Amino acid sequence: MNQQNRQPGPPHTEEVHLQDYLNVLFRRRKYALATFFTIVVLVVLYTLISRPVFEASATLHVQDEKVKGGDLLGDLGLSRDNPIETEVEILKSRTNVEEVVRRLRLNWAVDDIDDSVHFNLLEFSSQDEDPEYRITLTQPGFYSVKGEDWESGVEGQVGKLLKTESLSLLIETLEGDPGDGFTLTLQSFNSVVRSLRAAVQASEVGKGTNIIRLTYQNTDPVLASEIVNNLATVYLDRNVVLKTEEARKSVEFIKQQLDDVRKLLDDAEQSLQDYKRESGIVRLDSEAEALIERLTLADKEKTAIRLHSRQAEFAIKALQEAIRDGKAYAPSSLLDDPVLAELAKELAKLEVERRGLMADFTEAHPSVQLLSSQIVAAQKRMLDTFQSLQYGFLKRIDDLDDDIAGLEVELKKLPEAEQQLARLTRLATVNADIYTFLLQKHEEARIARAATISSINIIDPAIVPDEPVKPNKKKNLLLALIVGCMAGIGVAFFLEYLDDTVKDAESARAILGVPVLSVIPYISLPSANGEGTEEKVKRTLITHLEPRSPAAEAFRSLRTALHFSSVNTEKKVLLVTSAFPGEGKTTVSANLAETMAKTGSRVLLLGCDLRRPSLHEIFTQPRSPGLTEVLIGDVEIEKTIHRTGINQLDFISAGMTPPNPSELIGSSRMGDILDDLTNEYDSVILDAPPLLAVTDASLLSIYADMALLVLEAGRVQVKAAQRMKELLDSLQIKVAGLVLNDKTGKGMEYYSYYRDRYGKYGYGQYGYYSSGYGSEEKKSRGFIDRLPFGKKRD
Repeated sequence: MNQQNRQPGPPHTEEVHLQDYLNVLFRRRKYALATFFTIVVLVVLYTLISRPVFEASATLHVQDEKVKGGDLLGDLGLSRDNPIETEVEILKSRTNVEEVVRRLRLNWAVDDIDDSVHFNLLEFSSQDEDPEYRITLTQPGFYSVKGEDWESGVEGQVGKLLKTESLSLLIETLEGDPGDGFTLTLQSFNSVVRSLRAAVQASEVGKGTNIIRLTYQNTDPVLASEIVNNLATVYLDRNVVLKTEEARKSVEFIKQQLDDVRKLLDDAEQSLQDYKRESGIVRLDSEAEALIERLTLADKEKTAIRLHSRQAEFAIKALQEAIRDGKAYAPSSLLDDPVLAELAKELAKLEVERRGLMADFTEAHPSVQLLSSQIVAAQKRMLDTFQSLQYGFLKRIDDLDDDIAGLEVELKKLPEAEQQLARLTRLATVNADIYTFLLQKHEEARIARAATISSINIIDPAIVPDEPVKPNKKKNLLLALIVGCMAGIGVAFFLEYLDDTVKDAESARAILGVPVLSVIPYISLPSANGEGTEEKVKRTLITHLEPRSPAAEAFRSLRTALHFSSVNTEKKVLLVTSAFPGEGKTTVSANLAETMAKTGSRVLLLGCDLRRPSLHEIFTQPRSPGLTEVLIGDVEIEKTIHRTGINQLDFISAGMTPPNPSELIGSSRMGDILDDLTNEYDSVILDAPPLLAVTDASLLSIYADMALLVLEAGRVQVKAAQRMKELLDSLQIKVAGLVLNDKTGKGMEYYSYYRDRYGKYGYGQYGYYSSGYGSEEKKSRGFIDRLPFGKKRD
C-alpha cells in the first residue's frame, strides 16, 4: 500500500450558459409548477367566487361662460373661464357627495331580509352608539324594534312615526309573514361620504373637450346608475345656484348704481328746465355746445374709470383678506386683463392639486405646505397687478380732472347766463348718458343671470349596466398565467440561490478540484419494511441484475476511469467513502466491485462500517461473524469470507457493532489483515463509514492506496464538501476521483430522513449524524438467498 500526495487540480473558470438556467428550472420544477398552479388556482377561485362589479357612467359638457355685455359687465365678473380641473374637483366635492348620500340614504344599511318581507322606509335616525336594530313584523300593520343593547323591543305602527329617546323611525309600508323582518343599521355619515368620494371617478374626455366622464362601480347595477345620475344632477343644480348668485350680485350692484344716477339725472333735468323757464334762454350757441360736448365726454370717461377703480379696490381688499386668512381666492373682476387671467388659471390649478393632497394628508404635510406657499405667492402677484391697475386708474382720473379744469376755464369766458345754462346742460347730459349706459348693462346682466342655467349639460345620463366590469375572467386568467410563470421561475431561482449544496458535476469539479469519474442516475428503492425487499436487492445490485440499465453503464464507466487512473501502478486497496450517511457509498462499493470482478480480477469487498453496516443486506448474508470478530480475535479471517454468487467477487461483512470501533480500525491488526487480503485478491474495496461523521474513515485512509468519494447531488453543502477535501488532503491520500450520485432532486428528502435516523456524532456542525449510528438494523432476506450459490464460504 502506497501513500501519495494529491496535488490540487487546475483552477476552474465557470461560465454561465442558457443550459445552466434550464437546469435550474428542471431541478426546481416541482416548486415552480406548484407555485404556478397555486397562483392559477387561487386566481380562478377568486374570479369564480367574487361578486360581479358593475360600472355606471355619465358624460357632462361644461360650457365656457363668456357673456359679453361690454367692458363694465366683464369687469363685474360675468365673464368667467374655469379650468376643467376645477370643475372636476367641484363635481367630486364633499358637499355634492353629502347631498347624494342624503338623497339616496346610502348610510342606511339593510341586511338579513326575510323572503316574505317588503317595505318602504321614509325616515331613520338614531343617537345610539351602536345603531343596529332588528325590525320584526308582529301582525299586519304593526312591528317591533329591538336594539343591540336594548332589554326589550319597542312596538311601532306602519305609517306612523316611531320616536324614542334615541331612535326616530317611519316605515311607510311593511308586508310579510308575522315573525319575519330585517336588520336596519345606521352607518357613520362621514365614513360613507369618504368612501363614496374615494370610489367616484371623474376626468376630462380627451384634452380641451370640456367633457367630463363620471363613473362609479358597485355590485348593485341599479344603485351604481342612481349614484352617478344623482351626483350629476346635484352638481348641475349647485352650479346653477352658484352662477345665478354670482350674476345676482352683479345685477344688484348695477341696480344700486342705476338708482343713484337716476336720482342725479332727475335733479339735473329739473334744474335745467327751471333755469330755462326763469332766464328765457333755451339754447346755447355753437361754440358753447362744442365746449359742452367735450366736457361731457370727459365726464363720461371719468365716471367709467371711477367704476373700474371701485372694482379694483374691491379686489385688492378681498385678496388682502384671503392672504391674511390663508384662503385660496381669486376675484373674478377685471379678468379681461391677460396677466390676471393667467394668474387666475394658475391659482385654480394649484388649488385643485392642494385639494387632492388634502384628501390624504393634513395641513402639516410638506407637500401641502409647499402648494399653500405657491398659492400665496400667486395671490401676491395678482395683488400687485391689481394695485398697478388701480394706480393707472387714479392717474387717468387726475389727468381727466386737469382736462376738465381747462375746459371749465374756457367755459367761464362765456356770458354768465350762458355759463349757468352750459353747466346745467352738461350735468343733465352726463347723467343721462350714464343712466342709459347702466340701464343697458342692467338688462344685459339680467340676461346673463338667466343664461347661467344652461352652462352645464348632461349629455348622456347613466343607464343600468347589464355587463359586469369585474372580475374580468379573460384578463384575470391571462394575468394568472403570466404572474404564475414569473413567480414559479422566481421561486425556482430563489431556492437555487438559497441552496448552497453541490448540485452537479461541474460544481463538484470546481469545488473539490478532482475529476468526476461518473454520474450515477437515480435508482428507485422501495421501502425495506415488509414488502419490496426482493425489489430492493434487485435495484441495489443493479449491475448484476440489470446490466443494460443506464445505472449499470455508469458503474462500468466508473470502473474504466479507475483503471486508467491506476494504470502502470500497484493500486490494490480502494477506500470508498462519503461526507455523510445515506449518500450511496455502499451501493457504489457493491456495484463497482461487481463490475471489476467481471473483468476477471479477484475482488474482495470489505465492510468497514462497523457502526451501521448494510453490506450484508445487499448479498443477504449473516452480519456476523465479520470484520469485528476478526479484529478482536474471535474468528479467523478465512471463516468470514462469503461468496456472493458472482464469479471472482467475495465479501466480508462488518460484523457486530463493537463498543470501540475507532480503536479496532486503528489497530495494527487491521493493517495485518489488509496485507493478507491484498496477497490473495487483485483488488480490495473498503466500504468505509462517512468521512465527516466519524474518524473511522480517516483511520482507514492510511491503509488505502487511493480514495473514491461519493457525493449525493443536492444534499451535501459546499462547506461540507470542501471540509471533506481538506481532510483528505491532510491525510495525504490520493483521491482517484468523485462519483456523483444524482437522485434527481430527492437528496433533501434523504437528508432529512437520515438526519432524524442518525442523530448527533459530536462533530460540530456535522455532529447531528452520529447518535444511534451504532444501533443494529433488522435483518432482511431477499433475492440472492434463493440462489443456489448464495452460501457462506468455508
